[in-house]
Amino acid sequence: MGDVVSIAGSDLAPFDGDRIERLALLRCTQGACRPIPFQIDERDARGQWALDHGPEPTADDPPGVLDGNDVLLFMAADAGDHAPRTDLPRWLPAAEISVHDPLDGATRWVYLVRYPEAAPRAAASYVHYDPSTDRVRGAHVSLGFGRGVPDYLALTDGAAAGANLLDRLKVRASATFLFGLIRFSRNEDDLTTQFAGWREGPIRVIRRQRQWVRLGWGIRSPTFGSYTYFYRDCAELPVGLSLNFPPHYFFGNIVIRIILDFRDLRGWSLVVPSLPAPLPIDDQMTAQKEALNRLAGSWFALVGPQLTLVQTMGLSTSLASVRRRFLYQEGLRAADPPETVPGAEPGVGYQLDQWDHVGAGAHQLSSVSCALPPEVDVRAFMAARGAPLQTAVHALP
Repeated sequence: MGDVVSIAGSDLAPFDGDRIERLALLRCTQGACRPIPFQIDERDARGQWALDHGPEPTADDPPGVLDGNDVLLFMAADAGDHAPRTDLPRWLPAAEISVHDPLDGATRWVYLVRYPEAAPRAAASYVHYDPSTDRVRGAHVSLGFGRGVPDYLALTDGAAAGANLLDRLKVRASATFLFGLIRFSRNEDDLTTQFAGWREGPIRVIRRQRQWVRLGWGIRSPTFGSYTYFYRDCAELPVGLSLNFPPHYFFGNIVIRIILDFRDLRGWSLVVPSLPAPLPIDDQMTAQKEALNRLAGSWFALVGPQLTLVQTMGLSTSLASVRRRFLYQEGLRAADPPETVPGAEPGVGYQLDQWDHVGAGAHQLSSVSCALPPEVDVRAFMAARGAPLQTAVHALP
């Protein structure tokens, strides 16, 4: 039960309007209850996250108060035993939150309690953000950004981080313009990024930015906003895009390549859902590896000696007609600028093409990356994602 549990504020009606500083989340074992790490992320009236740091800080109205569009977050692994009412602080309003794992049948509990003054807090925090370097550290990895694009990934040992494994996230797009008369391509350096704000809690860090692509001829793409969510073991990067017209009205043969360009993962192995056995990353681009570029897929895993990196790519239903294929390359020595280290060892990601039937409106791409201990089976982990934890909230008398 290593998941993050999310409870909507609307499910916590008995605490609506309460000061967040007066709320505590408790784990009970053997008759004793103690606070566990949790956070409540607030949304404003427009549904945007309230981010208290950065160049464009925002706040809920009123701030620091739980209401229906806020979210309570905690780690499922911190849940404890079922507790009788007499084990909880007496006379204080409380609610019981059950967390049930449908895969193993286990149920655990936490208790939300309102105190008359400042509530007790757990000292632990699962994530840490350094705004000066734009890097966040979780339990197993640190991830950092340069100009709005991931360009740093290092294994962590306590508070220390190792060498950077990632050259950069490459985002390469090509298309034709003016009925095919002009062909052009753009890359991640053509992105303009505006960093908006961030918020750090013990469970997750939220980072917000806006971006657009300089297309040339005085034209730029629509602005797309993105929140990045960093947790103890995972990072989620959803990107929302609103189009006023179908893209094929002006552009043809649209191809977008999204590639994690690693510096050197020799000694690791690659797992994809359609192959029964891992492929070694050994600086040899075999025919079997070349065939990966013809496969459809939505996730892959890189298995190393210390941990496993799992990456998934999701598309909104509005992009169901877009074709998604794997991209894979290793042993590549030729430069593919912009990049810091020429070549790819390996380069792995996705190609998105066949955009002809995408219409106007709101669309979303979502990338989720997780770092797992080496003993966790990747396929079992992916199967568990299809059976999420089940939660219920009950006010206690």
